[in-house]
Amino acid sequence: MPGLLAFHAHPDDESLSMGGTLARYAAAGEQVAVVVATRGEAGEILNHEEPESLRERLGEIREAETRAAGALLGVTAVEFLGYRDSGMAGTPENGHPECFCRADFLEAVGRLVRLVRRYRPEVMTAYDPFGGYGHPDHIQVHRVGTAAFFGAADVGRFPVEQGEEAWQPAKLYWVTWPRERTRQRRRLAAEAGEIPAEEAEVEPDSGTMEEHISTFVDVAPWFDRKWAAILAHRTQIAETGWLLTIPEEVRRRAFSREAFIRVFSRVASPEDAPDLFAGLR
Repeated sequence: MPGLLAFHAHPDDESLSMGGTLARYAAAGEQVAVVVATRGEAGEILNHEEPESLRERLGEIREAETRAAGALLGVTAVEFLGYRDSGMAGTPENGHPECFCRADFLEAVGRLVRLVRRYRPEVMTAYDPFGGYGHPDHIQVHRVGTAAFFGAADVGRFPVEQGEEAWQPAKLYWVTWPRERTRQRRRLAAEAGEIPAEEAEVEPDSGTMEEHISTFVDVAPWFDRKWAAILAHRTQIAETGWLLTIPEEVRRRAFSREAFIRVFSRVASPEDAPDLFAGLR
């Protein structure tokens, strides 16, 4: 049954970046598969009195949180690609032999190709070329996800395995977020006296310039599901963090519109159509 396959780097990325889109299409009866490259082993632990007591089991805990979030969103399947979290750029975790950013490129693409051929999606998502904010794993999701979109049909580079058939998804989108969201967050910080007012207006170095975003999906009807899924990632939600402290109306406005860049489409449809399945349904 064709549908959507969304490729992400770490637990919680799926809910924060496009949880409303996942919920929307799941509610519409589409098959929705979420593939996560790592289990977030190197991330901060933000909601526990003794955070380091969880470190040994963190991958297992965050996998469970991701599956719980997926259930809240109604997704069909959650898969893990089997790599280790690489940590932020320039940290010692970048050197771990099993981390995603050090993975052999064709091997990593091949792992994702297997899943694309299993779920046979019409639509795939990966990340923009900068991975949103430059995290090594996010950049690798861009590279591997984009290559797997084309590689799933390439039996020369990725020969079919037993019981498998080549598959070509119809549409590829890169998920991103507009820089205006970053500006809005900084302006709130300036109003609270946390940063100087002039710093709030400096051009952000993360997210995508608005003129490069082709597609906005209104997910306001699914905001509550998305927010519940975000909160399911308990080890990553700080009680005093900005996600929980921004005003409710600002939170809804900021997270009720999800942004994508349409990269490739084998069907005719407007580039800015507010529906990833435009031209397919």
